Amino acid sequence: MTLTDHRIVGTGTVEEAGDRFEALRAKQRIVKVTEPDRTYWMVLDHDLMRECLQNPAVFSSEVVTPLNPDPPFKMIPIQLDPPGHTPWRQHLARYFSPKQMAKLRPRIEERTRELVTEIKEKGSCDYLAEFALQVPTVVFLEVMGLPVEELPKFLEWEALALAPSPDGTFDADLQVGGIFSVIGYFQGELARMRETGERGDNLLSQMLEWEIDGVAPTDDELINCCLLLFLAGLDTVAMSLSYSMHHLATHEADRKHVAATVEAGESMDDIVEELLRFYAVPEIGRKLAQDTEIDGNQLVAGDLILFPLVSGNRDDALSPGADHVDFNRGPAPHLGFGGGPHRCIGSHLARLEMKIALQGWHELIPDYGLAPGAEPRAYWGNVHGMFGLHLAGFGEE
Repeated sequence: MTLTDHRIVGTGTVEEAGDRFEALRAKQRIVKVTEPDRTYWMVLDHDLMRECLQNPAVFSSEVVTPLNPDPPFKMIPIQLDPPGHTPWRQHLARYFSPKQMAKLRPRIEERTRELVTEIKEKGSCDYLAEFALQVPTVVFLEVMGLPVEELPKFLEWEALALAPSPDGTFDADLQVGGIFSVIGYFQGELARMRETGERGDNLLSQMLEWEIDGVAPTDDELINCCLLLFLAGLDTVAMSLSYSMHHLATHEADRKHVAATVEAGESMDDIVEELLRFYAVPEIGRKLAQDTEIDGNQLVAGDLILFPLVSGNRDDALSPGADHVDFNRGPAPHLGFGGGPHRCIGSHLARLEMKIALQGWHELIPDYGLAPGAEPRAYWGNVHGMFGLHLAGFGEE
């Protein structure tokens, strides 16, 4: 089956971002998509998606999106296949372990309280701009060992590199400008640290002490690693928070369940996992390293494959009734963080940020909804996002 009307990039309602795969997945596990500017295969089925992502020998991450089959930057380590990928991930894993993430908890809690207190005093907000984008960017600065005063600068670069225009399209010149600003910044920081000998327990300065297979990485390699952390870790958390809060603002019973859970001091784990499952925002790509057959379809080396994670996560093969949010679902090992050797290394951090953000908000603002007349618009591409999320009605039942 070949589709000609599907587009990776588009806009619509918040619900459409995930719902648009439902009817197709009911008929096909994998389809070929032909757009005016690209052709690729799209995997829709949970079991097939997991199987492919766990096989890097066939499904190479040399390309991570059909939108950019010949990327100018090799983001490290996500665009390295094993075994070259392994030593980089081992170095990074030390900084994203649950133990390391626990050290960040006080700072995330502090920033969350500050932001939610300010928002509560105002009585309304654009949750995306005033909270969701702020928290992960502050955390990124903390992990890298950069001053929080750089926050406005990084928010500006993030908007240039990752946010689309109102029609959902992405301006390549603006994106490149934002990315080169980030690259230039890290070039300057690495040069300064080498010159001064400054070291600390933060990730950026420790990178200078790394060895990969007995050889020190080049600055270009280190910068490409920093670029990955910037591009992969900020937008995804911000949009996961925004889709989650949109759901709670429009589903009263679920909102009250979350508020009651927070008030009782009970675990938020099941709530966070269910929201991450149902609103999985990444669509990730791979490049076929060798000819293969899937469900009777002949794929050839060089073909591009797209995995919209939300489609796999809403497949009943993962969990019965996967097409709706159920905070009492129980364990469902979803694909919200991908799968295989490239499974998101920041998953522990993302979960922590989600838990603290949802808990901190509902401690102070348990009652809220969409602002009158506000109907958020969504966009999709490599990540499902929103143009804004205006909340109001604080304290109103």
